[in-house]
Amino acid sequence: MNAKELSAALARDAANIAAFLLPKGRKMGKEWKAGSTGGEPGTSLSVCLAGAKAGVWSDFAKQEGGDLLDLWMAVHGLTLVEAMAAAKQRLGIRDAMPERPAKTYTRPAKPACQTPKAGALEWLKSRGLTEETIAAFKVAEQVRDGKTYAVLPYLREGELINAKYRNVAEKRDMRQEGGAEPCLFGWHLIAPNVRTVAITEGEIDAMSLHQVGIPALSVNAGAGNHAWIENDWNRLERFSEILVFFDCDEAGEKGAREIIQRLGPERCRRVRFENGVKDANEFLMKGAEHVDFDTLIQQARPLDPEELRSAADYIPQVIARFYPDADAPRAPTLWLDKEEPWFEFRRGELSVWTGINGHGKSLLLSQVQLGLIAQGESFVVFSGEMKPASLLERSIRQATGTGRPTQAYIRAAGEWMRERYWLFDLMGPAKLARLLEVFTYAHRRYGCSHFVIDSLMMIDVPEDGPGSMTAQKEAVRKLCAFARGLDVHVHLVAHPRKARDESQAPGKLDVAGSGKITDGADNVFSVWRAQKDASQVDDGSPDARLELQKQRNGDVQNYVLKLWYDRPSMQYRTQHRRFPLSFVTFSQEPEHVSVA
Repeated sequence: MNAKELSAALARDAANIAAFLLPKGRKMGKEWKAGSTGGEPGTSLSVCLAGAKAGVWSDFAKQEGGDLLDLWMAVHGLTLVEAMAAAKQRLGIRDAMPERPAKTYTRPAKPACQTPKAGALEWLKSRGLTEETIAAFKVAEQVRDGKTYAVLPYLREGELINAKYRNVAEKRDMRQEGGAEPCLFGWHLIAPNVRTVAITEGEIDAMSLHQVGIPALSVNAGAGNHAWIENDWNRLERFSEILVFFDCDEAGEKGAREIIQRLGPERCRRVRFENGVKDANEFLMKGAEHVDFDTLIQQARPLDPEELRSAADYIPQVIARFYPDADAPRAPTLWLDKEEPWFEFRRGELSVWTGINGHGKSLLLSQVQLGLIAQGESFVVFSGEMKPASLLERSIRQATGTGRPTQAYIRAAGEWMRERYWLFDLMGPAKLARLLEVFTYAHRRYGCSHFVIDSLMMIDVPEDGPGSMTAQKEAVRKLCAFARGLDVHVHLVAHPRKARDESQAPGKLDVAGSGKITDGADNVFSVWRAQKDASQVDDGSPDARLELQKQRNGDVQNYVLKLWYDRPSMQYRTQHRRFPLSFVTFSQEPEHVSVA
């Protein structure tokens, strides 16, 4: 929960929070009047307890004011981060996901450099930066192989986290310290109690904003790399407002939209330049001052609603459907032991997986997950029916292609999954609202793109009885809205009704419960396994089938994929007697299987 969301939560209980912070005050109508934030007698402090301005306060004697979070800081002499922690404890709020062990990065040694002189100093000044700004950011100069580099240090809490080296004569000659932590540039100049910050696409832009009095940070690797979000997540929580000053070009617009989605649209505003100006530094060099930047900030708005778009905006996508670019990025495909080009797992869609109990739908979906992980996708999986260790035992067998991998091989597979496979650890039914809260957190912080709910009966949606059909329809509607809103893919396992026998795979009309489950889904898969006697000789016939029964946005509407099952590895194969596939080839370090 960020500072803006926490302030809103405090405002909802303004009277009790004010009484807790200021126990010696006296209540007067819709206001609370007390001595002052310093405790002196008097009536200079006023706190609004109700209405649109609930929680807003002013200490007229000291010319101070703000919301209830600011008041908490003033009364108890806390930093913003400390006040947020105390307020969360008071309100009984806990983070959506527990903290995991921090990743290990290399802290760079202090680079061999000097105070900027002719080369770097002249280049920085030519960008409109003053010597005071250059000194504040501790920019240095390094001469190497006859070339002059500006050294841009990433400082945080008194420690050198990273450093970027920029050839002042050649923009493409730029590098960062190897193995260093991806983080934002400029933290050492952000005051502890600042509630609004700008994020720029480059260090020079952040320095330009700082020079005109706007607290600013910069990403470390351009508009398309967001690895810094995970590492600076907790530090960014304290900001009620984030001003996104990314470049006004195609890459900047795309990057701005992505980070606004992950940091929270409710507290982000996109700042755009006018008259062909690309970025903050160019605006500064054209003579802009604080008032000019402030005008842009006042004009900044949250991103337009995704629902409001001109038809013309989609014409490039329509053209791409008629004339696809062979080199363009494409959605990950269905991949079991090879690519199945007839189906792609597109973002913003819901896939329903059904099958008779015991026919292996969850097991097949597990192998589909591994194929997607091998293509760079990442998952959060909820299975209220299986303990995490049992679930992962099956996944490890499938990932290694063997029924009993060595301990070292198991650890290697675990490392391969570390950043791509997450579990919602709860046995038994889960609340859908809580699932989506955790899923949203995982997407925003860790970039997870696929979410598995196994199964519909393991969330707080009634299977039968009065109101069950409406509740199931509403649950599917929420899942579709979640997938489209965050541009992710949701996989929902739904059981079929009891059939007369098990000779045929259930169809989309056989899914138990409301017909809206498959109506609302973008894709429907059905898994069927032949009822073979294990003691009989293998006759070579398929062991199972994966049937595509609906694909809303693809050319192929119906497809049957014949499968053979390898019992030790628990893998499904698309060819008879084919050896199991190892998704993780173990030598000393895990290697990803190629799916190109």
